[in-house]
Amino acid sequence: MELLALVARVLIGALLVVAGTLKAHDGPALTASTIAAYRLLPPVIVAPLGVALPYLEIFLGAYLVLGLFTRVAASIAALQFAVFGAAVASLVVRHIPADCGCFGSSVATPPSWWHVAGDVVLAAVALGIARAGPGRVSVDERLWGGPYAAQGEGSR
Repeated sequence: MELLALVARVLIGALLVVAGTLKAHDGPALTASTIAAYRLLPPVIVAPLGVALPYLEIFLGAYLVLGLFTRVAASIAALQFAVFGAAVASLVVRHIPADCGCFGSSVATPPSWWHVAGDVVLAAVALGIARAGPGRVSVDERLWGGPYAAQGEGSR
């Protein structure tokens, strides 16, 4: 079971690093344009989110891959996947053919219920990681000890 948790943590972390890197490569203007196409947020929020979102994903992903601040990073990632799922569901329901922008502009992904289901699964896996903790192969375990830093980061 611990191996499964490690694999899940690293895969979700890598997914977030790749997604964030592709968005960062697109630049803040294109990322903000993709966010604006959802027609959910006011422009005053869209521009700063276009700047911050790629780096949030990169940092969350790196923390998960390393197993650093694992419970917090996985909880934030779960919330992010849930929000993305809800946003994509709103596109499907409103019949807006906007690209999801999940992997930047290089991978066109039209909104669909399959995409929403994928985000729900990713959110559930991230919640499982948050609950399970970092495991033996993690920076958390090395810094704060165990068993597997179960008491939470920084509690020692």
